[in-house]
Amino acid sequence: MEQVMNVKPLTIEDYPALKEMDTGIEDDYVVRIFDRLVTSGSHELFGLFQNGRMLAVGGYSLFGQDKFAMLGRLRSDRRFHMKGNATELLKPVVDQLKRDPRVSWIGANTHLGNLPARRVLEKLGIDQGPIIHYLTLKRPDLLTGHTPGPVWNPVHDLKRKRGLLTRLEENYLGTFPYECYYPFPFDEALFTDDYLQACSFFENPDQSRFVIIKNDTKKYDYSHVKYFWDDHYAQPGLFETILHHWNNNPDNVGCWIDFSDQGFKNIPELTAYDVQEPWILYGSWKKPQL
Repeated sequence: MEQVMNVKPLTIEDYPALKEMDTGIEDDYVVRIFDRLVTSGSHELFGLFQNGRMLAVGGYSLFGQDKFAMLGRLRSDRRFHMKGNATELLKPVVDQLKRDPRVSWIGANTHLGNLPARRVLEKLGIDQGPIIHYLTLKRPDLLTGHTPGPVWNPVHDLKRKRGLLTRLEENYLGTFPYECYYPFPFDEALFTDDYLQACSFFENPDQSRFVIIKNDTKKYDYSHVKYFWDDHYAQPGLFETILHHWNNNPDNVGCWIDFSDQGFKNIPELTAYDVQEPWILYGSWKKPQL
């Protein structure tokens, strides 16, 4: 008799079951860092089991003093696709997050063309958000169409850094790109002293624009650029400032830049970049308890 499926948090003892899954992903980082994921205080991983076999795996990570929960690391065994396993796995996970008093926002970031994942998120009642384009500037010698200018003025004072963010009146990205692959709603809970200290801030001469660049590692090291307007190519010195950071961090493989949909369309020539398929951020704020 076929057993009922059950969802449970994973421990290091579940590693063999994970290895038995046929996900079709070569050199899967979830397998590589499984021990860290299941012993971390900010990551949680769950498995969907039936008859002792793991059919799907997925979980969440907490950010912004545990205010934001980002779903992810979803994998399914290819031998059991089209059975609704992803929804079966994530529904109790989302229900648990809704009950967690620390968490105010639940979301996920996926490829725009990943229709199965998007259908799962819609079934879970998570709202569709902005489209984001991730480009890595790797060939600055091929960069054309930008407005040259001097490197912008560095900002070192922590109070000034926080003030630039909290007084920001327009954000064309529609998000705060906290890390590579991890955009969140623009929220002060993300702007901790340690985070701001690790960020390099630069302000243009007339103080109408600023850019944040932070070293980040997602398999490779990047200069991760956070710029909240769509006028990259019109702002004198912006690209000189971005390249200045890269030159000072030569171990980085390039400059990862988050563009809005319109910002991406404004790029005159793409040959200087590695271009990813567009992503889309889903997210919903929890309703306050009555």
